[in-house]
Amino acid sequence: MSNRKPDCWVIVGMDEDVHPPKPCDSIEIITDRVDGTGDSLPLAEARNHAAQLSPCNAMVFLDVDCIPSPTMLTEFENAFGQPDHLWMGSPRYLPQNKTAGDWTMDDLAQSAISHPIQPAIDIGQRQSSTEYEKFWSLCFAVNKQTFGKIGGFNEGFAGYGAEDTDFAFAARDAGVPFGFAGAIAYHQHHAVCKPPLNHFDAIVRNAEQFRRRWKTWPMESWLNAFAEGGFIKFARESESIEVLARPTRQQIEAATVCTPAGF
Repeated sequence: MSNRKPDCWVIVGMDEDVHPPKPCDSIEIITDRVDGTGDSLPLAEARNHAAQLSPCNAMVFLDVDCIPSPTMLTEFENAFGQPDHLWMGSPRYLPQNKTAGDWTMDDLAQSAISHPIQPAIDIGQRQSSTEYEKFWSLCFAVNKQTFGKIGGFNEGFAGYGAEDTDFAFAARDAGVPFGFAGAIAYHQHHAVCKPPLNHFDAIVRNAEQFRRRWKTWPMESWLNAFAEGGFIKFARESESIEVLARPTRQQIEAATVCTPAGF
């Protein structure tokens, strides 16, 4: 469906082998896996490993629950005219069951919406930004040299939360310009936990690590929600988080909802 086929497709499974379907075109496919410890997926390690495996200099990262639009790769390729940048794509969010049964790209384009806290960048547009905290790693592009200059993803972050903001802040410190490109990908709907109690331990652990490195707290809205729920003692001026109670399975299930756009 893409107007520009990838030169290579690199897939890294986390705690599992991956067996992708063979594309219609003769695209080189590289697969591997990384295994985490405990119950946290090795997100940072998986992205770093994918970068190491890539034979291409220009790299596009896309989360497995996203569908690339026909123009996504072309838009990122055009953005590589400024090769030293970190470019975030423009994810659009689909309603529930939109990819069940038969569908077309036009169906997705007409029903998907932008996230309210991210800029809506259309096809053919690019926008430079100093708001590195708005970088999300579900859809982005960077070349190998710049990825190395940033230092890759910090593998000290295990599981969900803060590893992408840490990567963006490292890019800022390395003097790598950041911006948004009209490279649209469609995020498939799934239930969400609000607040993300299902990632409680990882978020608390990663937030404290981020605070030690950057002297500021990430994910404050989630941490505040954890505090309001009686799970932690947290204040913006504090240097650590006191865990008061971990969420039970029942509490996690009660917080899991199917919002209209999956966020």
